[in-house]
Amino acid sequence: MLLFGHRGARGEAPENTLAGFRHARGVGVAAFELDVRLTADDKLAVIHDATVDRTTNESGPVSDFTAAQLAELDARANHPEWPERVGVPLLSEVLDGFADQVRFAIEIKTDAPERLELVCAAVVAHIERYAVAETVAVTSFDPVALEIMRRIAPALPRAFIGAFDTPAFLETALRLECRQADVQLSRGSAEVVRQAQSHGLRVVGWQGNTTENLAALIEWGVDGITSDYPTQALAYLREHGKTATAWGHDEALK
Repeated sequence: MLLFGHRGARGEAPENTLAGFRHARGVGVAAFELDVRLTADDKLAVIHDATVDRTTNESGPVSDFTAAQLAELDARANHPEWPERVGVPLLSEVLDGFADQVRFAIEIKTDAPERLELVCAAVVAHIERYAVAETVAVTSFDPVALEIMRRIAPALPRAFIGAFDTPAFLETALRLECRQADVQLSRGSAEVVRQAQSHGLRVVGWQGNTTENLAALIEWGVDGITSDYPTQALAYLREHGKTATAWGHDEALK
């Protein structure tokens, strides 16, 4: 069972920052979940929200900032006690530091279709440049983003994220020829995990933020777990003999 640090380790360090990813790697995380959005100069910034308001000392849409401007922001808003100032990084910077060390779940956020075309093409270019096709899944809540990915890079693993509380979610994942389903703990079920796996999908459960969450996801039989608190989650999984440092090649392409 592989543990993904959610936005690095958003409960323990500034989310989606190089400092947060270094922290996650330092505690033993072998897989990162992160989000990408397009900057004003068409670069891929690693940030969750459509605006910088919640996580930085500035306000406004991410799309109004250049990559250089985002790098100058103070992205410690969710961890103001963090000792060093950290900016909003680019995907290339994260891959420069960790491409050969961890697996990645790169989430494409909902955007206008024409912008999604640019985002998806840039994600594919990064995956090819850093040769991480065997250690990455491109994920999204947005079927349009996954449809674009299927068209432009059909061999890359895709994951559909959702509540999975109605049959429509699994039907969408299968229609989009995804290889992974990211199932929400608060709304999914053990039965939907079994159904997804019976169709050959790998299942990642989110979020595993408490011992109760982790116990439930283990009981469901998921293949991986995403957590905001990877230090605690890794300790729990190790205690129960459930950790893995990587998925094998065959599992990654299941």
